[in-house]
Amino acid sequence: MAGRACVLATPELAHEVLHSPPGRYRAGAANRRILPVLPQGTLLTMDGAEHRARRGALAPLFHGDSLQAMAPIIREIAATELERWPVGRPFAVLPRTRFMTLCIAARLVLGIEGQQLVGELERHLSDALRPYSMLAGVHRLERLGPASPQAFAIRCRAGFAHGVAKVRGARESGQHEGPTDAVDLLCAAAGPDGRLDDPEVADELFALLLAGHETTATALAWAVELLARDPATAAALADETRAEDRPLLDSTVLEALRLRPPLVDIVRELTEPARLGGHELPAATLILIPPTLIHRHTQPAGESFLADRFLGRRPDPRTWLPFGGGERRCLGASLALLELREILAQLIKRFELHPAGKHPEAAGLHGTALIPASGTRVLLRPR
Repeated sequence: MAGRACVLATPELAHEVLHSPPGRYRAGAANRRILPVLPQGTLLTMDGAEHRARRGALAPLFHGDSLQAMAPIIREIAATELERWPVGRPFAVLPRTRFMTLCIAARLVLGIEGQQLVGELERHLSDALRPYSMLAGVHRLERLGPASPQAFAIRCRAGFAHGVAKVRGARESGQHEGPTDAVDLLCAAAGPDGRLDDPEVADELFALLLAGHETTATALAWAVELLARDPATAAALADETRAEDRPLLDSTVLEALRLRPPLVDIVRELTEPARLGGHELPAATLILIPPTLIHRHTQPAGESFLADRFLGRRPDPRTWLPFGGGERRCLGASLALLELREILAQLIKRFELHPAGKHPEAAGLHGTALIPASGTRVLLRPR
């Protein structure tokens, strides 16, 4: 187990924790406790000034000109990948959205493109992701030494690091061209000589891919599941794709993230004794905030999918937490929203969505993600 834990299920308490003074609740320490095989020294596992510096170094990648430049790239990747989706027979969407979002992340984070290179990256990443389905309590297996999940994770990350080293080697020999990416920013942040160990760079890139492409792929799969069971909304969205302004699509994306947030918990570790919700909690208590519970407080009909719920208005940040909140809000939130809008628009424009099963898919736990248990099985027909 990860030790003493407290689950918060009300928007007021969640807001109090997520927007508390810096230093009272630590996200990096909490992430290390629930996923002990995470690499250390990354954005996910840092706290305080160290975290703020790393976040500041990477922030340009996810905002402003860099984000605008990604829109046509996302459309291009989506168009290419959707051509490969089977038509007229049931299939699982999630593996396809994983590859699609990995293509986008690989372009943004590593500056690489092409089926072969992304396929190789997917192989290394899939191997390295395997231990991350093991949550708190895995530290007890460390005694197994070379056979432990920790040792396996280190070996897998070494393979991933080897691939990153080859990319960096190409850049140092003058072969790297194109927009600034995460490797450039990490090297620049390391100092005037741009020196950063290959394993350190690789661990941060791995953490970015882990936090980014998997959750976005899951959110896409859930959105497809919801729209396949709401043909009227899907048809309305198809009509809307002909217009430049797409308010229903924007609302649908926000609502899908509300009803089916990919993250099982937002986690924090209490650094000092505190009173929360009328209870005295000791230092080191692990705080768990499940977005699925917080989101059910949305009115009206918090348990229902209402695609037009957010037409003309923004979600209340107290009851809409798919990207967390406060100073640790997901750095890639804007990119994720852009991916969801652009990919869903192309999908709905091309295909009618039909569910392959009679009943809505249940959620299954994969690491810290709540994924569709069967991967969102649908049947596509040309629109």
